[in-house]
Amino acid sequence: MNYQCPVCHEALHASATQTLRCSAGHSFDVAKQGHVNLLLAHQSRSRVPGDSPSMLASRSRFFSTKAYDFLGAAVSEQIAMHHTAGANLLDIGCGEGYYLEHYLKGVPDLNPDALWGLDIAKAAVKLAAQRKTGAHLCVAASRALPFFPKSVHQVVSIFAPFDLAEIERVLTHGGIFHLIGPAIDHLQALKQIIYDRVEPHAGNFDSVVASAAWQEIGALTVRQVARLVPPAISDLFGMTPYYWSATKAQQQAIESQAELSVTLAFDIRSFRFDASG
Repeated sequence: MNYQCPVCHEALHASATQTLRCSAGHSFDVAKQGHVNLLLAHQSRSRVPGDSPSMLASRSRFFSTKAYDFLGAAVSEQIAMHHTAGANLLDIGCGEGYYLEHYLKGVPDLNPDALWGLDIAKAAVKLAAQRKTGAHLCVAASRALPFFPKSVHQVVSIFAPFDLAEIERVLTHGGIFHLIGPAIDHLQALKQIIYDRVEPHAGNFDSVVASAAWQEIGALTVRQVARLVPPAISDLFGMTPYYWSATKAQQQAIESQAELSVTLAFDIRSFRFDASG
């Protein structure tokens, strides 16, 4: 599978000068670690889009505790149910590549050459490249996927923005979209410190459920209680949007906790695409 040029939509091919180039002459430098920036200036709403470096650093440190390994294993199991050798898998919002490693370990016959990771944050893609998974990695916007129509067999989005029309464009007929969001009790202990009234999480499944083009073929909730101590407490807090809505006093209250028991809970829902729907 080739990337699609974000300018003219022709195929991008590797050249001898460590660049990807299309027949129209548009070229994109491939970094030493192997990733490529395909994000055009007008496709970004901010100068530095995506997760901030501090959020990425917090998430990388928290992932190293293995507290989210059960989620990576559960998502990989759902992907494996529908994977065939050579089929392309795309992770939209791949972040620092934590889940890419899980897919390669948990999905039989998944070759790195068929694994594609995309994120709008340049810093995230650089971190993903450092994991040396061999996956194809690019900086791009989810609303302008640099892939050809009907070229991807499965798509994954874990806590990441997505554009349903773009997924429908690049996904094969009968392809699978795995959408993962917070379950109703996810991180309740953190929210109780910040909010006077704790509202249940709302997943971002509505647009897919409402579309006749999609058939839900699987729904699974996985949860695990984690008993955290510093610095994992601060890292978990720092990787969530709650950090930015908390007051300074609330931030200090959470970061000063000697121990915190939190429920990690996720909804994993899988949908099959019917282009005639």
